[in-house]
Amino acid sequence: MSKDIEWNDGSKMDFDILWLQRELEFKHQPQQNQFRSNEKQALKFGELVYSLFDIRKEELSFLSIHDGSLSSIEGEDNIWNYEFLQHYKRNENGEYAYFRKGCSQLTNQIVLTLAYRSYEKIKSDQDKSISKRDAILMVHLQYPEGLKDQVLYVQATFCLPTIMLERAKKGLNPQPQSFSILLALDYRPIEEIDQEFYSVYNSASEKLSSNRFSELTYLEGELMETFFYPQIAKAFYFGKKVMAEKRFWDAITYFNTVFMGLQQKWWDEQASDEEFEILIECSFLIGYCYFELGLLEKAHKFLEFSAKSGSTSYTYLSEYINCLIALHDIRSLMAIDYHLDILTTKSEIEKNEKDTRFFMFLLRRKSYCMVELKKYDEAIAILNMILENDPENQFAKQELNYIDQIKKNEQSL
Repeated sequence: MSKDIEWNDGSKMDFDILWLQRELEFKHQPQQNQFRSNEKQALKFGELVYSLFDIRKEELSFLSIHDGSLSSIEGEDNIWNYEFLQHYKRNENGEYAYFRKGCSQLTNQIVLTLAYRSYEKIKSDQDKSISKRDAILMVHLQYPEGLKDQVLYVQATFCLPTIMLERAKKGLNPQPQSFSILLALDYRPIEEIDQEFYSVYNSASEKLSSNRFSELTYLEGELMETFFYPQIAKAFYFGKKVMAEKRFWDAITYFNTVFMGLQQKWWDEQASDEEFEILIECSFLIGYCYFELGLLEKAHKFLEFSAKSGSTSYTYLSEYINCLIALHDIRSLMAIDYHLDILTTKSEIEKNEKDTRFFMFLLRRKSYCMVELKKYDEAIAILNMILENDPENQFAKQELNYIDQIKKNEQSL
């Protein structure tokens, strides 16, 4: 069954393994996101966008396709029936013709842009959602992976740009929405593909459950390594490496790989205590990267998990509190006061250096909140408390000067 190709350096790639890995990835997607097609049964563009984004046929206006050359389709029926994976079908001679210079002359990169819901159609429609007023959806199809004559897998990434009207709302920082799934184009009957996949998968699973590791075939071992996330340590290492280079989007990609892998192991009750600690740290690092990118809502989700799960880490708590304050979240002062109370009840003998540093951090953050709330007298009292503990504290001195300047400006008005 194995089909190896030898490269110039003498190494080999097993295409059966490549297919099994992608098929495993495909099957681990939520059921509603698993879209398969074949050369006889097309995946219609309209059915896909309706299922994923609730874009109806009567809302379709204009579709442009950039696959190396630019073409367009008009009319709701034509757009709805557009065969989404037609570029990857074999031609009438049975040849694969998908290899081409695609969008921006990048190999096999296809970009589709859909305009939907014209202004005129809104007038007679009961749905007045601003998200569907003169809106567009951008779709990117990436170079396919898999095995010819078996299955090709295409990564499809969808992007919904920021709604124009949201920009006018004070205090919002709207972000585009993105969504990515793996699509499958089968060249063999799906029953045959499933039988081959599950014969390897079930055999490997049965041997693992009965501790018969030595009986795993090469193909079964490779599949199980993929299933049990052998790349976790590698992804974690590279995530920290690129984060140190301030490549935050790249770091999120690496850390998310680790997070999703360990999260699945936790659900399967297979995660060790050490792996759970790594899961918490990964959540913190993802949140930290989002915070640095200014995506505070996304940061809050991950920082809250790490702060509430990593009970002994002041690093996690500090970044979570910083995020709450940046969001102007009403829980900021509650969190600060809660931890101040805990530290205040500790005796001097119980306190260590980390406790002291965190206590000073909380005082600084609380004084900042008081200034933002224009409670200057309370802020001054806290800043003086900081100076009692650290007479040379530059933050406290600068904040007191700042408050003094604000009061002088208010008196002069």
